[in-house]
Amino acid sequence: MKPENLKKLLHQNRHKLSKNHVKEDQLNISYVKINDLKTANKASTFNIERNKVIDEQLNKYMHPNSIHIRLKPYFDSGTWIKWIGVLGDVTLPNKTNLNGSLLIDKISCYSDKVEILDYHAWLNIENIKYIEHHNQQLAIGDYIQGISQVKQYGQGKYGLAATYIKKAGMFIGTNRAETLVSTYDRQDSWVVELSNNNLTKKNYSENFINKDLAEFASTGAHVDAKFQPSRYEKFQQRLQNLQQGESDDVLPLIDKNKQKYTATVVRSRAVKIPNIAHKMPQLEVKDVKVVDSGRLVFARYSLPYVGDIKKLGELRTDDQISFYSEAAPNGSNSFNMVTNFELLTKHDFIPLPSNPNAFLGYIMWRHPEEGESTYIANYQNWALAKQIHTEEIDHEIDSIRPTSNLTELELANNLSIDQKLVANARRQGLIKPVTSNGLTRRYDSNAWNLLRQVIGAQDSTTIEHLKQIYPIYTTDDIVKKTGVDRSEVDTRIRQEEFFPLNGLHCSINIYGPKVFDLFKTRKTVQDLLPNKTGVVTKREIPVNKSLHEVIEKAEAEAENKEKQKAEVTEPKKPAIKFSKRAEPKPQITEPQPKVEESTPAATSSIIIISTFADEKYDYVAADANKAIAEIMAAAEKTMVNKMLQVKDHATGQPAIISVKAIMKMELQ
Repeated sequence: MKPENLKKLLHQNRHKLSKNHVKEDQLNISYVKINDLKTANKASTFNIERNKVIDEQLNKYMHPNSIHIRLKPYFDSGTWIKWIGVLGDVTLPNKTNLNGSLLIDKISCYSDKVEILDYHAWLNIENIKYIEHHNQQLAIGDYIQGISQVKQYGQGKYGLAATYIKKAGMFIGTNRAETLVSTYDRQDSWVVELSNNNLTKKNYSENFINKDLAEFASTGAHVDAKFQPSRYEKFQQRLQNLQQGESDDVLPLIDKNKQKYTATVVRSRAVKIPNIAHKMPQLEVKDVKVVDSGRLVFARYSLPYVGDIKKLGELRTDDQISFYSEAAPNGSNSFNMVTNFELLTKHDFIPLPSNPNAFLGYIMWRHPEEGESTYIANYQNWALAKQIHTEEIDHEIDSIRPTSNLTELELANNLSIDQKLVANARRQGLIKPVTSNGLTRRYDSNAWNLLRQVIGAQDSTTIEHLKQIYPIYTTDDIVKKTGVDRSEVDTRIRQEEFFPLNGLHCSINIYGPKVFDLFKTRKTVQDLLPNKTGVVTKREIPVNKSLHEVIEKAEAEAENKEKQKAEVTEPKKPAIKFSKRAEPKPQITEPQPKVEESTPAATSSIIIISTFADEKYDYVAADANKAIAEIMAAAEKTMVNKMLQVKDHATGQPAIISVKAIMKMELQ
């Protein structure tokens, strides 16, 4: 039977075979002990060990058709992969493959640990550009070490392209596999002999040694091959005879068990994500690898810039970091929660702001192409208060400072804010025009700088710093300094249509001096009024009456008041009346109003909300999509702050949050 027909028949009968199998997702490197070679025949010892490899290491199950997903990162990054595997079969030259192919079983990458890349991979001999041992015989069961370029082919599959074969043979060692011996006598068991020619030698010396891998790969030269009939079954026949059946195992890109990874920092980003009103901070990294084996998992990956990463301080391009994670449960070829970050590159520590808006401002300050002036001003304020990057920030502010007076519209456009915010700042007395001609008001660079700083004050550190310089007040300041009730302060501010100078999305609202004067004036008036508890009522004695008469009259009045009080407090006994007994009237029971419990309806959905402060809440909605749309719409409104009644995701305790504090929403 032709091999292709046998393979087809084997796949057709897969469902008939047993699925009780042992996982074979690990390549175990066996070796010959050096002491055994001192007394035994070397050729026999090596060939006996090689036959053990055939029995123990070659695949025994038909695995699903694979796209070799673990090779994808090497293709994406253009990185050549260093691999090891076992020769499982050889395909002779034919009409579709003029040079033949090698089947590599359990192809794996290796560093301190060997980790399998896939259960098998084919290597066309025409892709072997050079082999280190010039006349290399290969037998089934030999270990092969190589360095290969990865290609993409077919329907999104990945395979081995241009290859340099380093060694092939059996390992020797004392207590572990140490050295791969290529030159042992395979007797009559070899199936193919590979040899270099003048073209491959020239390609190697001119390109590979000089690390011009692109030119090394593109050259058409390849090794010569000589074949010999195999004493072993083809891999399809071997699997059919084993009758082990099929395996459903597919090697994932990311292991489901938590592992340690390393990555190289590229840059930070502020990314717009669907269903989230604000941009999200992310850290872009490259060359994400498993620490133990060195397997490349991602050429590029964007990590959520969580608080644990911020604790590392400012990261620079090409910094090395490490972290722990495992595969996401949804099978999306992405990481689940990422934890235990560590900076492996040593340099000075520069802190980062914990406030979400200030941190977004840091990213935008570093990358102005993603910037928004209010966020950038927020970070600049924070940094100046912390004495960080002061010289650089001062220089930047001076370079963009207006050189001429600006109208309210020009001032708003310069700061990328709504013109209403400029008018609001003027009404609150924060800024004053230097000239006013009818409806046109003009402001100087001092007003520009003041407004730029105040609209960027988003955290307590910055606000406290600015309060020492400018006449601005928080709501707590107004309550504390004037003694007016908090609810009354909020109501009056709302009635006067004064909006916080730093926006409604900030947890600490700032107002100008005129807002403070509203309540300060009221306190001054109250202070001028007499204290009611301090007023003493005086009684004059009539001139036509003696003091004794006045005292007796006062005592009599007091006694009458006591008697009246006693009569009021003493309950009266009800009078007894006799009447004819009447027939009892039937009582009509009125329907009592039904009290509905505020439990979520059966059709309700739970939206899991994550805030900028890394807190999670549950929000119950009858129509999840409609609720998400309404929340996003409310978050985009500059002058309105909508609050949501939610429950803590972990404890179930009720809470109220602002829609402007929402970072991410997802359905449970």
